[in-house]
Amino acid sequence: MKSFFPLCLGLLIGFLAAPGVLHAKGLKEFKVLYVGEERTDQFVPFLSQAVGKLETRVRTGFNPAAAAGFDVVVLDWPQGREDLQQIRSPLGSRETWTRPTVLLGSAGLHLAVAWKLQGGNGCTCMDPLAYDLRPHEIFERPFLIDRTQSIRIPTPPDFREEIKAPEIEVLPLVADHGRPWRPGWCSYSFDFASNPDVEFFCGGVNHKTPTAAGLWRQGNLLHFGFEPSPAEMNETGRRLLLNAIAYISRFSEDRPIAVTPSPFSGPVARSRARLPRFLRSADFRADWLKDLYGPAVAAQYAKLGRAGMIEWAEHEGRYLHPLGGEKLELDADLVALGLTFDAPEFFERTLAGLRAGGAAAERAHRLLHRYVPSGPSGNSPDEWLAWWRAHRRYLFATEGGEYRWYIDPLALRREMPTAELRGPRRADAAR
Repeated sequence: MKSFFPLCLGLLIGFLAAPGVLHAKGLKEFKVLYVGEERTDQFVPFLSQAVGKLETRVRTGFNPAAAAGFDVVVLDWPQGREDLQQIRSPLGSRETWTRPTVLLGSAGLHLAVAWKLQGGNGCTCMDPLAYDLRPHEIFERPFLIDRTQSIRIPTPPDFREEIKAPEIEVLPLVADHGRPWRPGWCSYSFDFASNPDVEFFCGGVNHKTPTAAGLWRQGNLLHFGFEPSPAEMNETGRRLLLNAIAYISRFSEDRPIAVTPSPFSGPVARSRARLPRFLRSADFRADWLKDLYGPAVAAQYAKLGRAGMIEWAEHEGRYLHPLGGEKLELDADLVALGLTFDAPEFFERTLAGLRAGGAAAERAHRLLHRYVPSGPSGNSPDEWLAWWRAHRRYLFATEGGEYRWYIDPLALRREMPTAELRGPRRADAAR
């Protein structure tokens, strides 16, 4: 390792001397704090040349108060022998952390487990090949990411169930993309679109699903899931890392909203969309249903068989809800009402049920308290109606956050509908 470092340092200095790399607009004004341990010598030479001021702290025993005054914190937390069920955040509590932060590689997994964030469900299996780049300013400034450097590779075996084309287009973030690299952390994005504080920028080639996210944001946290250090990246990879630092610097007012437990810290309710995906897989065995779903789902399978069950899952599966642990079962109250918990008309229908009285009111009580825990604690129709009118523009539903409705605090504070407050619009008002 010692003989390798001088070579890496020499390469870094050469790369950083290239025109434009040192003088990107804004970066020289940034104060950045790198919090790491194992790879400090691989990141510091690069970052110290790229930003105005760089300081470092050791991750173990880090004092979160030390981040005050920095524009961006870069957290590097590679996977080791940590017990994920006992893991603790070096950044303190989720509620008190306000700094815009880039999470390198598996730091995204570790922090998601500790803080119950989106990103705690995924795979350490991502290659340094960016895939499915979305149109977004993060690929344009301060450095333009040259998409003409994309290459075509055979569609990975694990993508072929969802992608029938023989090849896919990817953007290599390392020079020798054909050699084995330490895998990065990709996050399953099944529920990203329903969360106003989440932006998906691109995925990465991995061994699970083409929809997994490699580069994305939640609140004031930006997940840079690719694992190589700047010494190992090509110019595209290094520029993308700097763009990530520049972009997240604008987000100190936004915060992660949904409470999303990770399956790495204990049993967690699965996504409703997983059932038809499971059933379409030739490897899925019917006897596995008892471990994943309640008895009513297994009974439907016995009656309908696999083909009929796929169709059933795509329609009736919308009414699944957590039964306990990781199991899902049909919510009889939703079935009776004929709508899903996250349907736009959920509140109109349940509030009407409250006023109707009788069995309809009892069902509405159960549904509101089950899926809207932040609402009034009582069952008064007037109280619920007043609460809904005050918050209706700022509400969103997500199954990844324990199948419930949330209030978007940034939208509430800015008095802007959460449906309109998305992506770059959630940046700090002063930026």
